[in-house]
Amino acid sequence: MSWEVWTMKSKMSFFDPTLLKKNVGRFAPAWALLTLALFLSMPLPLIRELSRYDNLNFNRESITSCILRMIEKDFRPVGFVFAFFAALLFAVLVFKYLHRTGDAYMMHAFPMTRNCQFLTNALSGLLFWLVPVLLNGLCSLIILEANGISGCGAALWTLLGRWLLAYLFFYGLAVFTMHISGNSVIAVLSYGALNFLCLLLPLALLMLVQLYFKGMDFNPSGDILRLAPIVELLRSEVSELWILWVYAPIGLVLLVLAWVHYRFRQVERAGDAMAFTWARVAFRLVFTLCCALGLGWILAAIFGLFESNRAGYFLPYAILGCFLGWFGSSMMLERTVKVFRKKKLWLGFAAFAGVLTLTVLCLKYDVLGSQRRVPESAQVNSVEIWTQGSYGEKDNDSVTLTQAADIEAVRRFHQTVITQAEGEDNLHYILGDNVRASVHICYHLSDGSTLRRVYQTGFEEAAWLAELYARPDIATAWYEEHLPEEILSGSMERVEYTEFDGYGNPLEALSEGETLCKDPAALRAAILADAEAGRLPVCNWLVEWYANNKPEVQNQPVQYGTNFLSLWIRYRDPDPDVAYNTRHFSIAVTATETLALFGYK
Repeated sequence: MSWEVWTMKSKMSFFDPTLLKKNVGRFAPAWALLTLALFLSMPLPLIRELSRYDNLNFNRESITSCILRMIEKDFRPVGFVFAFFAALLFAVLVFKYLHRTGDAYMMHAFPMTRNCQFLTNALSGLLFWLVPVLLNGLCSLIILEANGISGCGAALWTLLGRWLLAYLFFYGLAVFTMHISGNSVIAVLSYGALNFLCLLLPLALLMLVQLYFKGMDFNPSGDILRLAPIVELLRSEVSELWILWVYAPIGLVLLVLAWVHYRFRQVERAGDAMAFTWARVAFRLVFTLCCALGLGWILAAIFGLFESNRAGYFLPYAILGCFLGWFGSSMMLERTVKVFRKKKLWLGFAAFAGVLTLTVLCLKYDVLGSQRRVPESAQVNSVEIWTQGSYGEKDNDSVTLTQAADIEAVRRFHQTVITQAEGEDNLHYILGDNVRASVHICYHLSDGSTLRRVYQTGFEEAAWLAELYARPDIATAWYEEHLPEEILSGSMERVEYTEFDGYGNPLEALSEGETLCKDPAALRAAILADAEAGRLPVCNWLVEWYANNKPEVQNQPVQYGTNFLSLWIRYRDPDPDVAYNTRHFSIAVTATETLALFGYK
């Protein structure tokens, strides 16, 4: 007689309906609560909005237009926020057994393959989002049809598709963090960190470079926000659907990676901060780097508030943060505070601190020579220069120089500020007696590249720039660019102006309120005539500061010829969704022809 025990082979090796039913029943309160929250966020506001329009007797076309705007503008971010939190909640619910030793052994003792368990649980988390979203979408559609509103169905289904794609990314990331970690708290923190770490870590590294790289034009592109998906989704325009088609496949890839890791995951890793060797190494390195940069910046900012040498404070506190991060992460990974006796950990800390110190010293002493680079005149096609705006964002006073003499003047100024900065630890000063001006330079080189720098320089060193802005050819070209004929060809509604002196104080004696523009073309002609005659510079705060701080006017009452008028031009915009646009100019009171249009003599 054979004592061999026969077992029944499973016909469903990748899906178990019994486990799915169990998940639906056990976690019904969670997805029922989500259904209610979505109802309060979409169908209920639709009912309230439609009842309000009925009371106002709006026509159907106007109501449809308002509802479409409501769907596209108001409901879109709400769904993304719900998807962000719901993905984490459902991932924790269906995979929390991986973080409890007893539950992990029990689940893996069932006659189900790991493939079957993963797919069934992952599908459960997807259904917990899909079903509430579809129910509320159908409810909203019924409400619209019952009120006779047609033409909103496509927009509504597109909105639900956006929510589903966003959830797919967040859910994939949440499931991935649940599988690489053995602790629910660490998994939740990892989910939040990974949503923002890809954005914050590059920014922190750029800030480190800026601290020691004198003249760096710290201008990260707006595209960098796409590294933080929830931030990007909440700020993106409705038309940018393509970004969701990028995030959703990433979520699918993360689900596949979670499945691969699950097949090789050791049950006894339940409770550990990280369940895999590569994840433990990555966690220790990233956590230490964040502590070093974060603590270094915070303490350097606190203790450097009243010092010009803020950069000198960074490295010691960064090494302290490196120590805390390295051994703190080791304690979390090994679940013990007794980590200081291990020689390997001390060697790892020394290597990390050494790399950080070497990087800072290379930046500080400009080993590559990037900070001292000034392109030769023959390499420069043109150069842009401006004083308003921050981190490379150009404001209204940007001028482009193409003449060889002007380019050479910019180069001389560039070399001067570099020479002055060589003995300083950084160029960030607290405004006081030694007032500083920001000067942004952007070289357009003959090889098609650009070189951008920004310097905090004294007003005496920037005096030549105020003279440049007052040059008739520069001022005329600038006003021709910023006052095109199409703006002043009859589309202008009115011109508003308010008088201020150079210190920002309103001049009540000259204030006449708002003046209608009766002849826009005459205004443009007068401004250009004053610019060509040298009476109207490209006015900005640097020009105004010089006008009001000359030796002959300093400590004296503000006189005619040293103050400026704030001129606001409001005109119709070609875009029907925009009521009007505005242009703002500071007009020197020496601009006689321009001010004559407003009654000045």
